[in-house]
Amino acid sequence: MIKDYALRILKESLSHDVGFGDITTELIIPKDLACKGVIKSKEECVVCGLDFVVELFKSYGIKCKPLVKEGDLVHGDILEVYGDARTILILERTVLNFLMHLSGIATKTYNVIKKVRQINKNVRIACTRKTLPMLSILEKYAVSVGGGDTHRFRLDDCVMIKDNHIAAVGIEKAFERVKKVSFTKKIEVEVDNLEQLREVLKYKPDIVLLDNFKPEEVGEALKIIDNYEKEHNYRPIVEVSGGIKEDNILDYAKYNVDVISMGCLIHSARAIDISLDVDIL
Repeated sequence: MIKDYALRILKESLSHDVGFGDITTELIIPKDLACKGVIKSKEECVVCGLDFVVELFKSYGIKCKPLVKEGDLVHGDILEVYGDARTILILERTVLNFLMHLSGIATKTYNVIKKVRQINKNVRIACTRKTLPMLSILEKYAVSVGGGDTHRFRLDDCVMIKDNHIAAVGIEKAFERVKKVSFTKKIEVEVDNLEQLREVLKYKPDIVLLDNFKPEEVGEALKIIDNYEKEHNYRPIVEVSGGIKEDNILDYAKYNVDVISMGCLIHSARAIDISLDVDIL
């Protein structure tokens, strides 16, 4: 379960952060001092990771009162916590870093989709596998909270024939060898140019990825796919990716593609400004 995984990551992160102990808190804060803490967002965001940090707080004996729900668009108070002041202060930075990062991804995804929906109501906005080690599952979860598609979680999700696979053995050999895969796995192939697209269509993959195509080249590629569909009654799912960002996504969204995948949803998401204020009870 993803909650169990998130809790394990949080506790491992906390262990690295604390080391042999929070010497500042232990020197300054008396034992058994009770306090109330309020976690708040200083800017509008899609809150993500809230359910996970609540579980973390509870596992250390801290009572929690969520003020919003996971996935809500918020600006202000998110969560109230009550309990031992030392524990809350020790958990503070691990919790805030987690919320800031995941909420940043969810918010960026939400904003991109909101922009795209102005001109295209149907295209899926997906992330990629350009993620941080050990955080991939949680970062992709944040994309889904923001309304996006997670794409592949792992290498075993589907067959994805990329440029380096083709460079190693060629298109024909690559498709010949992927016939061995289970019928439950979709086959996607990445193409770099229009000539390669024409060759790939003969093998009828489930998904064709137009990689690093300029917007006008996407239009040309769709003409080729449309014509092939008329002649052979076959059309793959069409994905575009590579160099697509918030400032140029509408140049791609105006075309009738099925998926736009963007590495920047995760690797370039800005952390949200989230803080914790405490009051002694």
